[in-house]
Amino acid sequence: MHKYEERVLEVLRNNKELSLGELISGSSIGRDKVLWALENLSKRGAVNVRKTRKREIEITEEGKRYAETLLPEEKLLKSLEKGEINVAELKGREEQIGFLWAKKKELAFISGGTLKMTKRGLAVAAEGDQDRMMLNDIAIHGKSRKESMNERIPILQSRHLVEVKEREEIERIRISGEGLAEIEKGAGEEKVGQLNKSIIAGGNWKGIEFRKYDVNIKVEKADAALKHPLTNLSDDIKRAYVGLGFKEISGPIVEPSFWVFDSLFMPQDHPAREMQDTFYLAKPSMLKVKESEIQKRIGKAHKRGWKGDWNMEASEQAMLRTHVTSVSSRQIQSIVGSMMKGKSDFNLPLKFFSMGRVFRNESIDYKHLADFYQTDGIIIGKGLTLANLFDTLIKIYGSIGMKVSFKPSYFPFVEPGVEIRVFSEKTGGWIEIGGAGIIRREITGISRKKISVLAWGVTVERFLLLRENNISSISELYGSRIGWLRSRKMV
Repeated sequence: MHKYEERVLEVLRNNKELSLGELISGSSIGRDKVLWALENLSKRGAVNVRKTRKREIEITEEGKRYAETLLPEEKLLKSLEKGEINVAELKGREEQIGFLWAKKKELAFISGGTLKMTKRGLAVAAEGDQDRMMLNDIAIHGKSRKESMNERIPILQSRHLVEVKEREEIERIRISGEGLAEIEKGAGEEKVGQLNKSIIAGGNWKGIEFRKYDVNIKVEKADAALKHPLTNLSDDIKRAYVGLGFKEISGPIVEPSFWVFDSLFMPQDHPAREMQDTFYLAKPSMLKVKESEIQKRIGKAHKRGWKGDWNMEASEQAMLRTHVTSVSSRQIQSIVGSMMKGKSDFNLPLKFFSMGRVFRNESIDYKHLADFYQTDGIIIGKGLTLANLFDTLIKIYGSIGMKVSFKPSYFPFVEPGVEIRVFSEKTGGWIEIGGAGIIRREITGISRKKISVLAWGVTVERFLLLRENNISSISELYGSRIGWLRSRKMV
């Protein structure tokens, strides 16, 4: 008899009948050990275990996500509140799910290829969908508070938003005559539960009786320690950079406007510099630019290139950086400045990358936040072309499983410029994640025949919309819900 079995029988001998909780408390050996002992004792008839079957409703990760946000059909109704939608425009997986259920629930109808809301849809848009409220109840209480709503459970099951499981639950346990006899007989010789090196080396395993294990016994859930998916992604991107010979650099979050905008040849009347797009500081409201020579040179380039005035004070407004390209800009000016002063011991090409938080006064939606992460990269060398840029980006993002393409686009600080796009298996289309190109001469102050600089910047969180199937909005990454982290795959 195993020591755990003996302990359980001893506790039961002193009590006529116990619940599982009472037995666990009285034995002091823990729930899993008690359950294991009971299973073995029950098979031998040493204990009588009375069980009942209970029906449990468990919400899935997808169900939890909808419970905390909105069902796809509710999101579609929110869009319809702003105006009718062309059915052909509903291409995303979640949009198509919303469309199907909005029709099935008679929340919307099609007229001439256009989707419109019904009266019922207007009511649901205002009051909320009953299915989502039910999901919320199940997530919090493990069941619906309204018994009348239980008829919706099979529908939620069909949508894979809940799982219905039946399980046996132990009600009462009592010792049998056989159990009392085993106690009187004593523990006897214990069976071996683990094969070890000494047993194998000595050949003793041939005559040993091993204890049997039941892998189907329900045990307490053990949550493994997992990294946040954003941390995993950041580590993957950094490894890709380092593997190609890049060195990580960093810079301040609070910057004068000069390093965020002016040094990147962004005109001072550019819309991105308005308060509705950028967070400016009140204290301090101004930050002096220490590199006055660079500031004056960039100022002259603005006047010459944009054919207008350039304001020194506007370049010294204190702000939260809107991109980590400000870090790249500082590095470019430092390296190129040293080269212009005659320093020639640089081993070209030089490769740098940065990763950090940036801030934009954005309207928050599934792929936009006001506070998010961005990664930037630059290569400083001679005779560099767009071919070198494309090859580097394909290698970096290909190493983390992303298919990359490029589309001509305009950015003030590069010429030529391209939009970086990544293919989404979810939508079957391309998603824009950032921009790239060759840094303009107005920024470097040196001819491209002598030095050229490749540069790019991408939003980190958007990659997760593509890599993680259970994430439909980047705002989910910063919520307080921990369940999806515990249940996600380890790799």
